[in-house]
Amino acid sequence: MLSIRKATLLPVLALLVGMGCGDRMPDSVGPAQDILVLADLSEWEKYEPVVRDIFEKELRTPQIEKIFSVLHGRVEEIEIHKHLKRKNVLVISPIDSQTPTGDFLRSILSPEVGEAIRSGQSNISWKKNVWAKEQLLFVATGNSVEEVISNIRGESDRLFAAAERARNKRIAKLVYKYGEREDVTRQLADEFGWQVRVPFGYRILDAKPDSGFVALVKEQPSRWCFVYWEDGIPADALTENWVLAKRDEITRRFFDQDRIAPGEVEVFQSDFSGKLAMVLQGLWENEAKWTGGPFKSYAFVDLHLDRFFFIDVGVFSPNKQKEPYLRQLDLMANTFKTAGEPQIN
Repeated sequence: MLSIRKATLLPVLALLVGMGCGDRMPDSVGPAQDILVLADLSEWEKYEPVVRDIFEKELRTPQIEKIFSVLHGRVEEIEIHKHLKRKNVLVISPIDSQTPTGDFLRSILSPEVGEAIRSGQSNISWKKNVWAKEQLLFVATGNSVEEVISNIRGESDRLFAAAERARNKRIAKLVYKYGEREDVTRQLADEFGWQVRVPFGYRILDAKPDSGFVALVKEQPSRWCFVYWEDGIPADALTENWVLAKRDEITRRFFDQDRIAPGEVEVFQSDFSGKLAMVLQGLWENEAKWTGGPFKSYAFVDLHLDRFFFIDVGVFSPNKQKEPYLRQLDLMANTFKTAGEPQIN
């Protein structure tokens, strides 16, 4: 990872002096999903398709919503538009480019790092809290525009993952900003043997312990997190077709005949609170009520308890963006743990 110098910024020295140091660093500004790219206008048209392909992944809710939105900015307008206070900043330029962006890039890298880049040892890096709190700065460079593009493509997964982690950390802080329903969390642990960190504003809508079902909800917009559990299901039973049918079975019983919208779901494996889970992500619908929206589910077997869990989050919010709410719910779901387990998230 590159060593980025915070104190030797020749074009923006006045900005750094003005903002102080330590705890006096200003808060970052702008939407958490925006990524501001500082690149010379003459080079941006070559970088743009690659950068958008990496960060502007899409989620159907059922409208198309972008995970991140890429914005182009110019180094010459750093002070006017307060670019260095943005939450996500990506600086792209060849290391020896004779452009304002190239000059800026060299000013924030040590001479040693510059030489490492020229010799091909370093090219992509990121650093937190450089000019503002809760900020993520990316640097993408190389010896030519073509090499920079190749370097960005080669690190595309790691770049997106770093942006995702930073955004999730900010969103998690926002979710619990107004406190937690610790009484509800304790109730879940005491009565059902599992818990999630319940943010303020959520309540238990439905609890059927004999049927292994609890639903937590919050209104405006309507959103939920439900947990279903069942004993005696072997882990090897969790095939793609089985978990899809299981969700429809659960929602048919407890959620007014909701179902997965045909052809509108993706199934894959991922880690969930330290366990391997089948993940379902797609659209739900209720034909009778003419409603629908996005959902995400985790299905796994706790081998210590010999218990199958199905954790599901979803949103109903017509004519509004739903991806941010689904992300908040997903972060809440990922605080799940059974009684006696350490908290992972």
